[in-house]
Amino acid sequence: MINTCGICGSSVESRVPANWHPSKLARRVERDMQAHLRTHSLAELLRYEIRADLDQLPDEQRPIIVRDVYRQLLGSTGDDGKGFVLNDPDSQGVYTIDEVLGQIDLYRMWRSAARCGDPNCWQH
Repeated sequence: MINTCGICGSSVESRVPANWHPSKLARRVERDMQAHLRTHSLAELLRYEIRADLDQLPDEQRPIIVRDVYRQLLGSTGDDGKGFVLNDPDSQGVYTIDEVLGQIDLYRMWRSAARCGDPNCWQH
């Protein structure tokens, strides 16, 4: 059985014996499609989901909802009272530096991993 990926248009083939029960066939096809979808990035999956749902929105609300969704993807709303800032990077950390690096050995390992690779580099 061959299905087409809605994201990239590739054919996703499921090879099964002809004597399989239809429910078992459906499970195999679903598993093969899920395996194929894991090859796509999260951004591709989300774009596909958003586009797939657009036709279910009422025509008069569609532009407003699309604007709001894409605006959220392109900026952030800070807690500083400025409101929405377009193209503002997400600057709210989940962990403090102490929680992330914790011990001096871990900090030194992070510093050595961030080096440019030149053994004579004076920056690190």
